[in-house]
Amino acid sequence: MSDFESIQYDVIQEQLYQKMQWDEASKESALEQCIYLFVEGESEEVAFRILLEEGLGINFFQYGVVIANYNGIGNLKHVIRIMNQTLSHDRPMIFTFDDDEPSKVPAKNTLPSNVHLFKVPCTPTVTLTNGLQGGSFEESFKPCDFIDACFETDFLKANPQISKQSFINVFDKTKPFYAQVVKFLKAQGLSTYTLPKPEIAENMAVSCAPEPDTYIKLANLIKQIRTQHPVKVKI
Repeated sequence: MSDFESIQYDVIQEQLYQKMQWDEASKESALEQCIYLFVEGESEEVAFRILLEEGLGINFFQYGVVIANYNGIGNLKHVIRIMNQTLSHDRPMIFTFDDDEPSKVPAKNTLPSNVHLFKVPCTPTVTLTNGLQGGSFEESFKPCDFIDACFETDFLKANPQISKQSFINVFDKTKPFYAQVVKFLKAQGLSTYTLPKPEIAENMAVSCAPEPDTYIKLANLIKQIRTQHPVKVKI
């Protein structure tokens, strides 16, 4: 190797090293200046990453998105209160919640400006048992996506005698989805009739096309927040 080639090699190596340092510093800075994405349950925790990262191009590392499960709508107000008392209290926070128990959701005007409430689904889709219009995670997808996801669960694939078409024939898209599949399976005389919601959620997230409007709007909110609060790289 000539002296000139040796110098070129050293320059390239230095550039690669600097790029690696920059990339690592960018990741660390993004996490330090993260956007917290709080979700209501395990189903959302499983599905949101698939929908946002794989479907809508929200790279969690680059955007500095940290997803956390607050384990039920009953904990929402408590988690918001606790987060506002931590050292991360000034970070942007998005709290997603099912649109089925409005009394457990704090009023927007009582929250600091860095806390964003996001309803799932973003527009009402079904009539709830209390007569109100709303929905939950499952209703943020098209009925056909939900039905297909149910029949792709391990349990129903192991019970091929259960007819998908029979369920489609009795399914009412104006009523909550999950309760209907439970009622249907119970009527079949099965010993187990509650399908695992996280498995249904993953199936819906993987197979839906295009991504539901709810998650397009959530992705846009993340982009908007990151534009307003750009990551400042610390090297």
